[in-house]
Amino acid sequence: MRIQAPKDHPVFSTRDIYNKSLDLADYRGKKVLLSFFREANCPFCNLRVHELTHRYPAWKKHGFEVIAVFCSQEAQVRDYNTREPRPFRLVADPQLAIYNRFGVERSNWVFFKSILLKLPHMMRGMVAGGRPRMNAHMTLIPADFLINENGKIVESWYGRDARDHIPLERINAFIDTGLPSTSAS
Repeated sequence: MRIQAPKDHPVFSTRDIYNKSLDLADYRGKKVLLSFFREANCPFCNLRVHELTHRYPAWKKHGFEVIAVFCSQEAQVRDYNTREPRPFRLVADPQLAIYNRFGVERSNWVFFKSILLKLPHMMRGMVAGGRPRMNAHMTLIPADFLINENGKIVESWYGRDARDHIPLERINAFIDTGLPSTSAS
């Protein structure tokens, strides 16, 4: 049974990979994408983070923020960020405290299905710098949450496979109107 994300005003406080305090309440007044990834070297994750990195400067002009959470150790995420610096906040959550708070799921079947059916996508992610490693959290499935200026989740996206994140078009619609797009990609 899926644990649903907090419906009204999700809260958490943590530190980012550079030991700077990060409190979700500090983002009130801004729209936020809270995005959960597997490990920092995951090819699928690497490709998505690459997409977010390239769109972030335009999004930031509209007051939109991105927080990316990884299940890797802090040092691994810092190393990942050193190779290609990300303009948004990165959080290491190897104990899965934030993952559990938002009901991020695990699935062995979905993980293996993703590898078999999404091999070309995985290869593109590896070319972009992702190198998979065996770890205890490989079966985590991505999840994304769009949070409005009042700190309320307006859309929860629980991935269907290891590379399934909320479509970029839905993020753009949210930035433009405050509401998710009704068209799915």
